[in-house]
Amino acid sequence: MAQETQRYKRTLNGSIGAGMKSVMGSSKKYYILEHKVSSKYHQAGEFQEIIVDQIEIGRSSKCQIRYDESFSTVSRRHAAIVKDGENWKFVQLSSTNSTFLNEHKVKDEWYLQNGDEIQLSVNDPKLGFIIPTGKRATVGSIGLTRRMSLFRQQALRPYKTAIATLACLIVLLSCGGGYKLYDLHQQNAHLAEVTEKQSQEIIAVNARNAELAKEITEKGETINEMGKQIDELKKRKPQIIKEVINKNVSGNVDNAAINKCLPYIFYIQTLGFEITFPDGKKTTIECGRGENKLPGWSGTGFLLSDGRFVTARHVSEGWYFFVSGGNVNKTLLNLNAIANNGGKVVAHFIAISSSGTKMTFTSDQFQCNRSHDRENHAEDGTKVVMASLDNTDYAYFNAKGAGLSFNFSKSNSLERGTILTVLGFPLGLGANSPTDINPIYGSGIVAANGLQNGVILTTDTNYEQGNSGGPVFYTNEKGELEVVGIVSAGAGRNTGFIVPISAIR
Repeated sequence: MAQETQRYKRTLNGSIGAGMKSVMGSSKKYYILEHKVSSKYHQAGEFQEIIVDQIEIGRSSKCQIRYDESFSTVSRRHAAIVKDGENWKFVQLSSTNSTFLNEHKVKDEWYLQNGDEIQLSVNDPKLGFIIPTGKRATVGSIGLTRRMSLFRQQALRPYKTAIATLACLIVLLSCGGGYKLYDLHQQNAHLAEVTEKQSQEIIAVNARNAELAKEITEKGETINEMGKQIDELKKRKPQIIKEVINKNVSGNVDNAAINKCLPYIFYIQTLGFEITFPDGKKTTIECGRGENKLPGWSGTGFLLSDGRFVTARHVSEGWYFFVSGGNVNKTLLNLNAIANNGGKVVAHFIAISSSGTKMTFTSDQFQCNRSHDRENHAEDGTKVVMASLDNTDYAYFNAKGAGLSFNFSKSNSLERGTILTVLGFPLGLGANSPTDINPIYGSGIVAANGLQNGVILTTDTNYEQGNSGGPVFYTNEKGELEVVGIVSAGAGRNTGFIVPISAIR
């Protein structure tokens, strides 16, 4: 006898929410439907894995298990299979056409058992209900690419507009977090409520990547060693100041020299993403505020006199820098998973200078150094690749035209105490509107002679996030500014890491 339970009602959580758990986790149970009759949409003998908590069966285009119009005694919304606790329940939806479970007519609803046979109307299509056991009992036994395909077929089918597809992808990608170097915007409140229920399972990805944790630890040890050097420099600060004065290195940069550089320094803003899933399906998402838009980030870029447009790689390909201090930015992590498991992520940008010059470009136009990238795998085989905030944190492409003077040799041999000039858009400041772009002045003092682990180390650093990818200048004997580096990252409030311009030689 059927038990009295709450009547079936289609829900977003039962479809999209449950599908997300299956895509991002590995412990969720699922079942299989065996098609015993051929139709336009399925062949006899076909086995279909069901990874969501509710599906509908019928002739409607919104049904996940669909039959064509030749099955006239199958109603448009004939029946549903829904998750009820640890069990699955068959629910009769049609008021005109019957359904039989093991040759017994279902009046309202009935709990399903492994091996049950479902028949829609007399002499119409039959389905076998199978509950996998052993190693195949959970969705972890299904490959990630297959799960993502099933997610789109089963979770999205009831919501057939393109807006629903975009909303679903944002549910997959926008899980909060924040890497210090990115200016992320406010996320959609409704989708955040849904993804809150998935956060624990997504965070588990971090636990499954033990190699990432090891790399973070190693980087922490490097930073600690640099911290010791900085502490020593702080003790010698009075002496350094004397040396600076004796060398006639002035902290006051000529405004005329700065104004000469401004037309070649650009504010970079993410416009959106073009995403190709591993199965070849494509979608695009705009960046900005409001529904169906993905948070983006901003940064700084600049033109060199040889025609190259330069920025930091973590500006052009932010999804390769998803870990900061042990915290995972889940938006970037999921973009990374798509890009490194047979899919593709292309970011679209706009860059504007104080002269009004505008450029649009994409992340795949840039040349990058991927030699320090680390590859890791989750237990289910999902691959992620993490880049490094070191002397490989740069990206460039040939844009042609005039630009800033640069000095390769000087970037490798700066002396301790040399004052450097930084121009960019910290915290988005200086980028007031498309017609009001004015880079903000910043500075730093070279903390040690030459390069330290391949980068220029600075102390008394007073540039902020948003300067990422911006030019770092040395003032030559003529009072002119020459580019010697690219802003990469910071540690604490005073220490900066600058990629030498010689890295892109």
